[in-house]
Amino acid sequence: MRRWLTALGVCGGLLVAGLAEAAWTAALKPDPLTRQPRCLISGELQSTSDGYDTTPVSLIFNGASLLVVTESELDSSFADLQLVVDKNPPIRAARIARNMILVFDQDLPELVHQLRTGRQAVVYLRFWPTWPATESFAVPFSLLGFSKAHDALNNHCQPTPGRGQPPG
Repeated sequence: MRRWLTALGVCGGLLVAGLAEAAWTAALKPDPLTRQPRCLISGELQSTSDGYDTTPVSLIFNGASLLVVTESELDSSFADLQLVVDKNPPIRAARIARNMILVFDQDLPELVHQLRTGRQAVVYLRFWPTWPATESFAVPFSLLGFSKAHDALNNHCQPTPGRGQPPG
């Protein structure tokens, strides 16, 4: 019985590790900004309150910007829309596109470095209308698997060959 439980624990651990690696995927999809097909990497879809209802939140990297895509209008009037990777200083959003897309595109090499080496990114969002003012909502995203997906993005959405895999 003990061996069976140990084996189950090992298999369960591998399954959890496999799921964690799958948290980020690379795929050819329409870019939320340009609506043109391109290789995008995205984290697992999250949802958060927008002060009135819930809204899905996606974290998408298109190679030039990290995008936070929601279905609720964002409110920039408090200047507190930001991204925090682990315990690094907050990164302020550069702009809002189409009222529902938060764009992070400043100091891209440092941002990518933080995403590749970090464990968790937390996006702080505030939604419109501003009266009555809603609070800032923290939306966490796991960064496990970001590096592998980023490598695939740099390889035109193709997984990079690993050990024992033929290139191709």
